[in-house]
Amino acid sequence: MTRSQKFGRLLQVLERCSESIVYHDEIVNAVQRIRRMESMMPPLEFRPHGVLDDRIHVVDLIAKEYLEKASADVQHLIPVDVDADGNGLYHSIILLMNDAILTASELRVRTIIELVINEAFYSDMHTHRAGRIDIAIKAICKNRTYSGLYEICALCSILKCNIRSVYPEIDFEAGMAVMNSIYTPIPPIVANYEVAVLWSNVRKEMHVRVVTNNAWRPNHFVPLLAPNQQYDFDQRNQLLLSNVKTPEKKTFKNNAVAQIRIPEFESSLSRRVRSDINIETERTKATSPIAIEQAQTNMEEEHENRLAKDRERVRLRRINATEEQRQNRLAKDRERARSRRESDPEEQRQDRLAKDRERTRSRRRNETDDQYQLRINYQRDRSQANRTEKD
Repeated sequence: MTRSQKFGRLLQVLERCSESIVYHDEIVNAVQRIRRMESMMPPLEFRPHGVLDDRIHVVDLIAKEYLEKASADVQHLIPVDVDADGNGLYHSIILLMNDAILTASELRVRTIIELVINEAFYSDMHTHRAGRIDIAIKAICKNRTYSGLYEICALCSILKCNIRSVYPEIDFEAGMAVMNSIYTPIPPIVANYEVAVLWSNVRKEMHVRVVTNNAWRPNHFVPLLAPNQQYDFDQRNQLLLSNVKTPEKKTFKNNAVAQIRIPEFESSLSRRVRSDINIETERTKATSPIAIEQAQTNMEEEHENRLAKDRERVRLRRINATEEQRQNRLAKDRERARSRRESDPEEQRQDRLAKDRERTRSRRRNETDDQYQLRINYQRDRSQANRTEKD
């Protein structure tokens, strides 16, 4: 069983625990068992690749529009496209790490473990902003659940880095100031790097408002990378924590200047969980049939664009893959195909075999003389090899 399969199984175990009536106790017990598997839980070595590489990265054009509505000091960054399957935050971290082995399931499991181990700390710090932590942990146990503040904070400690949360100033309220903040690891962990992620949506703002009764909500995360010409990895990505200062305000008391500490966060923001069911329910709230039809047409176009970007991303990833990564991918493909075939009912199996035979006959009818000769030679060599093994 591969590493990704092991963490996939662990996440399934945690998800089953979250469905229990006493879900919190079940999750805590499962985390304690997982922590005993020391060989599976070595610390992650996080060295982010913060520069845009046109050969492997695809710009997320929708997220770029949202970034234009964020604060001015992040306008030079570039949002990069990642899978929009509810694991956008974890995919963003994987892209920054450029690690072909790391999976969203592993990061989700590690996040759950971190939140359970330091539950009291995270609860004291963020409950008034992100809601009850036990409910948040329960939601995180379900794969493809949209992430929130708790996950960002936990990943800071897991990766030993600061994460800058960038939130577009759309329908912005005072309570949303917490979304535009730099989150740090829990003490005594020292951050070595800083990365940035953007709260985004897979649809354009106008289309989101049509299906959510004129309200905008994020349902996706994308990483923000620096353009090549403005980025110096050795100088700018390394944190100079000694220069970080708490925001202060000057005031006068008894004719003397005094410093007043300004709290970094102002108020709470409820946790958002991505739900396709809720999206479908809210779609009925749109008031204009013309707007709905136009939105559906635009969504189909966006869907086709996303598919094209996915194909391009896969093509680039395969071009730049090492031989080891290629072999791992082929092994996973074979394992998936084998598992799928084993679970097929007899009728589907017979249909598949019939289609395979038909494809083979069609291919042989249309093959050239050279292709025919190559096939015959290959079959002859294989037969000789089989006879040699039997002898």
